[in-house]
Amino acid sequence: MRKILATLAASALLLSLTGCSGINSASDMYNTLKPVCGDVTAKSAGETVAAINLELTKNAAPKISFAAPLVGNKIETKVFETGTGPKVTGNQNVDLEYEIVNAGTGEVAQSSKFNGTDSTPQYLAPGMNPPFCTSLGGVREGSTVAMYLPAKQAHNNQGIPQLKIGKEDAVIFVLKIAKVYLPHAVGNEQAAQTGFPSVVRAVDGTPGVTVPTDSPFPKASKNGAEAVALETLLQGAGPVVAKGDSVEIHYAGYTWADGAKFDSSWDKKAPVSFTLSDGAVIPGFLDAIVGQKVGSQIVAVIPPSLGYKDQAQGSIPANSTLVFVIDILGIKGK
Repeated sequence: MRKILATLAASALLLSLTGCSGINSASDMYNTLKPVCGDVTAKSAGETVAAINLELTKNAAPKISFAAPLVGNKIETKVFETGTGPKVTGNQNVDLEYEIVNAGTGEVAQSSKFNGTDSTPQYLAPGMNPPFCTSLGGVREGSTVAMYLPAKQAHNNQGIPQLKIGKEDAVIFVLKIAKVYLPHAVGNEQAAQTGFPSVVRAVDGTPGVTVPTDSPFPKASKNGAEAVALETLLQGAGPVVAKGDSVEIHYAGYTWADGAKFDSSWDKKAPVSFTLSDGAVIPGFLDAIVGQKVGSQIVAVIPPSLGYKDQAQGSIPANSTLVFVIDILGIKGK
């Protein structure tokens, strides 16, 4: 799906110490978000997309029908089934079930299974081309929509030969919003702990971190062994993360010795998703996330024994104490 979208597209930190209060449920978290993708559901479906019919079947791809060729001069979206989950607001990942349909011939060019086994993540942000952000803004998780793209906007009249889509063929996406993730941590502000790095947040959630390199790092123990020292800055109200879950996060990583940032999903403008299992990440990172609530922002100080130990890792020296600021954005399927 991402490769297809790439083919189609061809394509000052504002500091804040303010947290949300009164966040008591998952819906509270999403309701605090400021929409940046608009609300396509507030508009009437255009004449072109209104000519599309969908037959929806549980755990199977929708059956699409229309009089081909379907020709229009603008991008249009129609909601065929309205879900009950959180709305798409933007600057976030969503999991999509999808069909890509040749509007010139009526043929389905590519499709997921629509049974929850092969949904694909897609990041939605303003300025995308094609404009998936504005075409899905305001649509709720669980919804099924059809999105019509003229040939110019779909593939710049280049066609997509591998999908048998010609230069003049428009494209229809049939999309089911399987999961909407938070764009950043949203929760009740917690008191900062002495000895931990200081963290400020931009309006979009990006953290700015200052590590007190001249001070000893905070330590913790569990059952007589070294453990990860944890601080919760925002307490989310979503489900609790368990080992084995597929979790979506934003993170920024630093070395305590010099406060240098060695990695950040924020810098890449892409949250990451992985399964919380032994060996998938360093032990301290796994320990830090398991047991946390979705929506939380935590600071994890990981001693070398639970990090990379005596092995250097890229720009990270051997025997480094690591600092991670982690936003927990969601759990696949929950």
